[in-house]
Amino acid sequence: MGSGTSTSATAWPFFRVLGNTKLKLLAVFLTVSTILLLTLYSSRGLSEDIAPGAKDEFTNEKDYWTWETSTRFQKPKHENDSDDTGNLQNATCDAFPSDMLSRIQIILKTSATEDPKRVDTHMASVTRCISNLLVISDKETELHGHRVHDILADLPPSARNQTPEFEAYEALQRGESNIDGAAGWKLDRFKFLPMVERAKKVNPGAEWYIFLETDTYFVWDNLFRMLEQFDPLFPLYMGSPAPGRDIGDGKVNWFAYGGSGFVLSRAAVDILVAREVGEYGQFIGPSISERYMQVVKDDCCGDSVLGFALYEKGIELSGMWPMFNAHPLDSIPFGDEHHWCQPAISMHKSQLGDMTGLADWEDERDRTKPLLYADLVDYHRLGQLSERKGWDNGAWGGIIEQPDTLPQHGSLEACRQACHDRDWCMSYTYDTAGVCVFVRSLRLGAKSKLEIAEQFTAGWDNDKIQSWRVNNTCEKPMWMKPSLTRIF
Repeated sequence: MGSGTSTSATAWPFFRVLGNTKLKLLAVFLTVSTILLLTLYSSRGLSEDIAPGAKDEFTNEKDYWTWETSTRFQKPKHENDSDDTGNLQNATCDAFPSDMLSRIQIILKTSATEDPKRVDTHMASVTRCISNLLVISDKETELHGHRVHDILADLPPSARNQTPEFEAYEALQRGESNIDGAAGWKLDRFKFLPMVERAKKVNPGAEWYIFLETDTYFVWDNLFRMLEQFDPLFPLYMGSPAPGRDIGDGKVNWFAYGGSGFVLSRAAVDILVAREVGEYGQFIGPSISERYMQVVKDDCCGDSVLGFALYEKGIELSGMWPMFNAHPLDSIPFGDEHHWCQPAISMHKSQLGDMTGLADWEDERDRTKPLLYADLVDYHRLGQLSERKGWDNGAWGGIIEQPDTLPQHGSLEACRQACHDRDWCMSYTYDTAGVCVFVRSLRLGAKSKLEIAEQFTAGWDNDKIQSWRVNNTCEKPMWMKPSLTRIF
């Protein structure tokens, strides 16, 4: 019996002090039972030998936490201020939990080639209350009272001189204004590693570092609620997962998609930027930006390289999708298993109108509970919308039933009725080319392309949407656990 015999032998001194035969038998039974259980779980544990479903049933595990969280936002002090003197924004920022910024550093990445309207809108809505906002770009300037850091200046000149993409960078420094967005995008991938290093230098005492872009919308209340549940001294890297670099054996490294925003804990940043030092305390090892310069040149995307650098440092991504979301607000498929009772933390490719509209709408809602995807349906007014011409609900994920001779493909009226007759159809789009598209989820959709706008008309089955919402209320928020397989 091997190790079991050895363990039993060590128990005999204990047996000698027992004066009762029944107690001896009970002790033997408990000892043997313990040995068997330890042997079983040490050899198998809760391992891959147990099917995932059986494991969940055995451990009563779920794919989410039902934390009881509290908002850090306050009620505005000037709720009735609505003049043009800035009091309305002051009221908004009075409610913002500025004390959190002593522990959280927020970093906004932009470019001198980016549309100024987008930058201005973002800084007047999503990041309007972030007093310590760190804005990084490819040219030194100032925006809305914030210094804009030229992050690429931190790279060694020798490295920049050997990289064709930096011709556009040098042109920006000379004040040339004919640099197109494509050139700016090619430079963008070189910013990710330097911006982490700069964030650490600017705010070395931060517990959390939050990175976002000018088309990223963040629900700060939900983000702060979530971060309160984690230890910043644990190396954490959180965001919406995307497949990245090949790491061998047919596997890829997963990284946090930059457009959805991502989070690094203090411990993760410390590990990433750590450098080798000499006997006098001088740095003798390269910075993380220098070390991965060639990798960045060979890759398309800086967020991919950042994820790879963290992986090589032993820090793997905590995939927090769908709370960190790559969908824009207008194409979120509300009502599916991933976009209903989950808190919404971020959205990508947000329209300018939604940046300001959603920020204002958030300020008006009761923040007693976290903002769920189910709540965002009210922002869209889904269930109360009229048909729209030049609109497309089924740009992706739509269902076109075959053959194309089916009655619903013959007219808008037939398409509308066919959707109404299917209990799963929540909205529809009719193309006068002879195509009827059904949509299962509660989705707003967006304007169709201008050149074909006259062909499209979209509508929603409002009665069905309202009924579905009544029958699918959320008892508790589903704070999703990290996963790299949830979306597949």
